[in-house]
Amino acid sequence: MYFEEFEVGKVFRCEPFLVTAEEIHTFANQYDPHPIHVDPQYAKEHSIFNGIISSGFLTVSAVWGQWIRSGVFGNEFIVGKNFDYIKFTNPVRANDVLTAEIEVVALRQTSNQFRGEVTIKFTVTNQKEEVVMLSQMSALLKTKATISETSPSY
Repeated sequence: MYFEEFEVGKVFRCEPFLVTAEEIHTFANQYDPHPIHVDPQYAKEHSIFNGIISSGFLTVSAVWGQWIRSGVFGNEFIVGKNFDYIKFTNPVRANDVLTAEIEVVALRQTSNQFRGEVTIKFTVTNQKEEVVMLSQMSALLKTKATISETSPSY
């Protein structure tokens, strides 16, 4: 979607997705090898979560993947600009099914006529309808002015 097609208050939902034990283990070993993500005995005996939990970074990555696969940003997406915040509000565990709701919270035309900034808020819930993550980020999108230009400068 082009920047001009977004409206503040518009809400999108991503397809639910399953977080598997294998994903948690593989991701954590590669990117976040803290014992609460990779060592069942440690996670049970020494953490407040009483067992293995997913890395929050896996949650962020998986939700972002679902959002991009939804196709809403489409080929008009230029780049993610920043995260305003990321809050992990409940642990994600193996076999949780997560659903993301994405709300457009702000729109800003940049000084470049070929791009606009969209700010979106993610609310991610599990199958128990518990919120597991809240985040807000901004992205740059193409404007409709790019349609008539042969090679616009983004």
